[in-house]
Amino acid sequence: MSWYKELLSENTKKPTLSTFGDLYNLIAEVYEVEKDKLFKTHKSEIELLREQFINERKGMTLTLQAIPEMDVTELGWTDVQTRGDQEIDGPARQQLLQFMANIKGDDIQGKIQSLADFYSNPQSIDTSGDSTGQRIAKVLSYLTFYKTLTKVISNFNAASAGFNFEAFLAVLLEGQQIKANTGTIADFTAGDNTPISLKLYNEKSVLVGGSFTDLVGDLVNPQFSPHDYMQYVVVMKSFDGASQGLGVKGNLKFYRFNFTIDNVANIILNSMGKSVKCIELPVEFVKQVRAGNTDFDFNETLPSQENLPSTEEMETYFVSSLQKQMQKAKLPQEYVDGLTQALDWANNDELFKPVQKGESLLVVRGQSPIQVSNKALAGAVDGFLQSSLVDDKVLPFTTASRRSLRNMISAANVAVTDQFTKKKMASARGQVLTKKGVFLDAAKSVQFYNSLDTEMKKKALLQSRGYLSTLQFDLNRGHVLKIQDIAGEYPALPEGQGDANIGTIPIGGTYVQEMLDNMTRDLNEAIFDIFISVKDVQEGSYAYIAGGLADDTQAQKAIKASNKIAYKTEELRDTES
Repeated sequence: MSWYKELLSENTKKPTLSTFGDLYNLIAEVYEVEKDKLFKTHKSEIELLREQFINERKGMTLTLQAIPEMDVTELGWTDVQTRGDQEIDGPARQQLLQFMANIKGDDIQGKIQSLADFYSNPQSIDTSGDSTGQRIAKVLSYLTFYKTLTKVISNFNAASAGFNFEAFLAVLLEGQQIKANTGTIADFTAGDNTPISLKLYNEKSVLVGGSFTDLVGDLVNPQFSPHDYMQYVVVMKSFDGASQGLGVKGNLKFYRFNFTIDNVANIILNSMGKSVKCIELPVEFVKQVRAGNTDFDFNETLPSQENLPSTEEMETYFVSSLQKQMQKAKLPQEYVDGLTQALDWANNDELFKPVQKGESLLVVRGQSPIQVSNKALAGAVDGFLQSSLVDDKVLPFTTASRRSLRNMISAANVAVTDQFTKKKMASARGQVLTKKGVFLDAAKSVQFYNSLDTEMKKKALLQSRGYLSTLQFDLNRGHVLKIQDIAGEYPALPEGQGDANIGTIPIGGTYVQEMLDNMTRDLNEAIFDIFISVKDVQEGSYAYIAGGLADDTQAQKAIKASNKIAYKTEELRDTES
């Protein structure tokens, strides 16, 4: 029975059609159900492909592979050659500089804060007035920083990560690394010539310090005009679980403070126990100055002997001795440079076995030996051998090569102790410096020091126990966190900075992917328009050809899409370059 007969039957239990309105309502209902069958549309394959592409576009995301890949190369990042009166950056440094230049901030605090803000809110970077291309360049710069930083920190051991990180930050701040053995405790300078000593440690084992003799030299005779201080940047790293590869997940906490001619005494007084004696002043010097004899030089009253060598001088001798041994083994000069940076002989106390000094066991360069079995030594050597610098064919990563390098290092250190220890221990001068009562205690020395003017403070530092005896100083994590308090009335923080912590940034592939996901829409909007126009060119061209070159509307469609591609591509360019 037809549907209308069913409705027109005399069965009173079913609705009937009694008016034209009832009929129209029925037709509307049937149309809604059956319209796809009645009026089926056919789409071309190109139309379906285009529709599919647009739909997929809505959910498309980018992966880590979409972010530019930077080769981690400490030597490449420090490649600055002088040609005539101009400095020319090497290709690896130029490439990294190109990305880092887009990260906002006038100094390290500003840049770290900008990077931290970007992670919390990728929209925080100022792109007002920028072209689409400039906006994308800024986004990629931040993402490239995070990806490269993760590789630097997680793909190398502590030693090699340290000097790669040093080179990386130097480029970020548009500065340069400082070669070893150049008479300063600084590791690199920022673009404004600020001297920076960088320390990268696990948060639970922070140890910040160096040669007190070299620090005094930097404060008494500043060589980084217009700055007369030494800035320390301390980076504490902490990981959740694994600490290797892009799968690492953790944080880097950045701290910054300055040593100045005014605050150095207070900071050393409140440093680790073995360091406190560095600031002790000779009793006779204090007595003479109080009596008005400001020209008194305690050093001149000591038994005749050349000034004790500084850590810097001894390191130079160490490097020279190591170089001779490596040359005999026919290893290239760049390996000497790379290995000495990995060792950090002047600052890494863990390389040495402490020696008895009075009632204490202390590391004293020129006296403390380096044992071949030392774990810190093994770590530094392994880091060097695993670095991108070393060609495995020249120096393979084997037990034999590792042992050979450790033996060379230990022997070079023996050459240093043979050169300096016997003279120091046998000299009358050394006996005077270790005699009780020669130096005022640290607290009284600091009180006297703080009462002096700038020029007299410089003279006092040059006559301190730490300077004359070439001692080391160290600060631990607690000291760094409370640096402003232990500096006393002479601030250790730059003006306007209320906390040594200048920012925390996440590290790890997971965090980079999170940022990338948040930025996918912005990246895609500009790029996908080009892809869609490419498909329009294909569609119009195919239809024009298929129609025997007769349908001009299809030709115009292809031409219009082609022009759009050119326009959008041009829009992505940095038109100011």
